[in-house]
Amino acid sequence: MSSANATHIQGGQLTYEALGNNRYKVSLTVFRDCGGASFSSIEPELDYRSTGCTGGSSVDMVLVGSPEAGSPYCPNTPGGPSQCGSGLRTNYQKGTFEVTVTLPPAAEWILSVTLNARPSVANINLGNGDLYYEARLNNLLPGNRIIQNTSAQYQALDIPIPFVCYQQERTVTFSATEPDGDSLVYALANPLLGCNEPNTYRSYTTVGRFIDLTPPSGPPCGAYIVNNSGTYSATYPISSFNVTGSCPLKTATPAFNFNAAQGSFTFTPSFYNPAVNSADNKYVVVGQVTEYRRFLDANGKKIYYKVGQVRRDMMLVVIDCNNNNQPTPPVGTGFVKSGVTIVNSRDSTFVTAYTCNYTEVRFRFSDPNPGDILTVTYPELDPPVPTLAKPTYLPSDVATFQLLGNGTKAPAGILRIQPDVLFEGKTYRIPLKIEDNGCPFKGVQFRTIVLKIGKGNFAKVVASSATPTICEGASVALTATPFRPDSVGLNPAKYGYQWDAAEGLDANDLGKQNITVKPTKTTRYRVRILGKDFREGTCSDTASVLVRVTPALKANFTTTSRGDNSGRTNIPARIFTFKNTTTNSVRTDSARWTYQRVKDGKGNAVNEKEVIFSRKYDPAELLLREGGQYAIKLSTYSTVGGAQCVTSEKVTLIEVRDIPNVFTPNGDNINDNFVLTAEETGSKIQIFNRWGRLIKEYTNYKGEWDGKDQPAGTYYYLLTDKEGKTTKGWVELAR
Repeated sequence: MSSANATHIQGGQLTYEALGNNRYKVSLTVFRDCGGASFSSIEPELDYRSTGCTGGSSVDMVLVGSPEAGSPYCPNTPGGPSQCGSGLRTNYQKGTFEVTVTLPPAAEWILSVTLNARPSVANINLGNGDLYYEARLNNLLPGNRIIQNTSAQYQALDIPIPFVCYQQERTVTFSATEPDGDSLVYALANPLLGCNEPNTYRSYTTVGRFIDLTPPSGPPCGAYIVNNSGTYSATYPISSFNVTGSCPLKTATPAFNFNAAQGSFTFTPSFYNPAVNSADNKYVVVGQVTEYRRFLDANGKKIYYKVGQVRRDMMLVVIDCNNNNQPTPPVGTGFVKSGVTIVNSRDSTFVTAYTCNYTEVRFRFSDPNPGDILTVTYPELDPPVPTLAKPTYLPSDVATFQLLGNGTKAPAGILRIQPDVLFEGKTYRIPLKIEDNGCPFKGVQFRTIVLKIGKGNFAKVVASSATPTICEGASVALTATPFRPDSVGLNPAKYGYQWDAAEGLDANDLGKQNITVKPTKTTRYRVRILGKDFREGTCSDTASVLVRVTPALKANFTTTSRGDNSGRTNIPARIFTFKNTTTNSVRTDSARWTYQRVKDGKGNAVNEKEVIFSRKYDPAELLLREGGQYAIKLSTYSTVGGAQCVTSEKVTLIEVRDIPNVFTPNGDNINDNFVLTAEETGSKIQIFNRWGRLIKEYTNYKGEWDGKDQPAGTYYYLLTDKEGKTTKGWVELAR
């Protein structure tokens, strides 16, 4: 147990580094209140045991380097920006202790340090006041698999003693880097008094049920608190609310928004005690990071084993920032053909870029206070010699980040992305700290840029028509199009093109970007686009397009005919049925049916007008009343992509005999009855002999009269149609 009474220990973490041969360098980072005893009075002792919470060994840890004070204040603040000492404003001081120990393979090592005393805070019961730091190492895995592991390392940019502004949304992160490439799982955990001995949480009741949100010189506005009492917890460690609705009265719901993917949490402090150094303004939050390493089992299936765990104790200090608002979270934007996907969330900007695609994403930084100066800081992203303290965040072969106008009212950042195929599937995180020059407290905001590299598919083939379907005998233009920026940094992009040989493609065009093809059948055309000025030799992509060819139509049809609906064969054919049998045709193809009489009933040539009788695929029955020879024509064509293909035509000649004025009832089944035209069938008819005597009468005549019992000669008839119109005529009966 270390001796460090009344030092006001605020937080920190315990981490370790594998040195080989089961040797580990263990580091304790301590954050203390500047108003307490100095670091020289802190004598931490590392306990390490593989037998649970009992037994084990202890060793003293040594302070490394000089403690560093935080700088939460502006330079004009009395006492300076990094004041630290008795009688000065609240601040923190950071110190690091180290020791090297031997940790043979074990299912789980528990490394711990206990310091005293934690200052009074609002959300937990202090118990004996101890602050228990802990890390765990699992270097003997199932199946007697022995490993070595370096723990996840918390980022130095993320100070675990953040000053947060009352009633202003703030994001705090405890994200970590992973030297071994293990998977990290973030969680919020209970603070500890000892091994497996958590602090208990205090209950809370907000004063009143109303939060005043009225802006300076603005109209009244507030939020009603739905639930103003309860017990703090690891996942709700501070009075914070999500406010919804609209003024004058909004709704406040308890909320502490934890992002498990990024190791961050966003909240809006809703309570502040103006008393100096009040414990009511201090809240303990613990961010835990667990490491899992992937292996393959005997069947090649992925399995994950826990290999380590670290915890960071944080203390949130709520302050009244008065009229100084925190910097606005920056927003990332791309441009046309940037080839990236950008999602701006509450606490992060997610950028998905693709291999072999060089592009830019721009970030604008701003502050609600128009006169504030902003300073953006971030760690060295690609140090020449990476270390635990200076890991590689973003290899320059993947992307670079540049700040413009830093230290002005509106800095800007440019993320220039140029990933090679080797980085496919990788994810990189760039932590940003945005700080204004507000006084006395500087406004601070944190942001993480998450860059994910996907497989690049930048090649496309663009056809001259939206759907590359063409008529047989037609051509179509194809363009190999790289879907990447045309230029970056004013440097035009350069590409090479290689088409595969294919039907309808001229061999002289295989190396061109723009080609014209004339296939005679449906054909797929493939091209490879090569980056000539970027990752040449490794960056290329293929694309293809299927050009469908609609076969040419060959018009054809069949013809059937009949005299009338009676089924008798002794009536001349004058009702015709046509069936479309065009080759390669479908029912959606256009069809145009016409007839034209070219000869009269006596065989004389005539020049009558061509008549359209149908535009359907298969026309309705056609009735031809006048005798003679007719030309029946089918004109058909396909329409492809709005273009009309070549029209195909088929012409057939048919004969139509006149209805004779004589009939011969001799039993040969040819012209044995007196028939009428189709439109006359069904009419009333009265038949008279040459002396005017009525010999036969039909009310619905269908060609039944065969002259039975009547002598040869001329007969007259009176025909009354269905509309009451009466006509006269004659017919000769010949025997």
